[in-house]
Amino acid sequence: MTAGGRGTRIGELKQEKPLIEILDKPMVDRVLEALKGSKEISEVVVSVSRNTPHTERHVQSQGYRFVRTPGEGYVQDLRYAMYLLSTPYILVVPADMPLLRTSSIDAVVTAFYRSKKSSIVVGVPVEVFQRMNAEPTFTMEMNGQMAVPCGISIVDRDMMLRNEYLDEAYMLTELEDFAVNINTVADLRFAEKVLKKRKKD
Repeated sequence: MTAGGRGTRIGELKQEKPLIEILDKPMVDRVLEALKGSKEISEVVVSVSRNTPHTERHVQSQGYRFVRTPGEGYVQDLRYAMYLLSTPYILVVPADMPLLRTSSIDAVVTAFYRSKKSSIVVGVPVEVFQRMNAEPTFTMEMNGQMAVPCGISIVDRDMMLRNEYLDEAYMLTELEDFAVNINTVADLRFAEKVLKKRKKD
């Protein structure tokens, strides 16, 4: 799980983004619980950086393994973390997706194995964001549709480190689990509404 970004877009809360609480629980804990519940994942490792020292202490206190990256940017830190890991396939999950559930994580792993490709990227159709009155910051074509990559992917670690071509598959989903990254207070409030509704259901 990646948890080393600066979180500048939600800086008004004056807290490391992974530790921002949603219904009295840090969002990083919600993502960790979803990952830990999956039988498809052999080990959960959190990548932190100099930007998130409190997050590092938090995940360490809960017994999770962590790796320190330079904090120079998403791509650079991801590659750095890859060198410190040893499993053949890496599931990349951002710490700012508190709506994730174990069943959703398992669906990504299943889609990856079925694809028989060396990587898979999860995307949400643009129409989902339009229904949420949200403005996506980046879109790309996936399986003939315009979609927003949510930040979750699975990659062949060795191929990535050797800079080999990664044959990419796409998983398109309309599940709200994948549609919400917490970048603003408005995102935070929306996530709270969804989680409250899930409690009632």
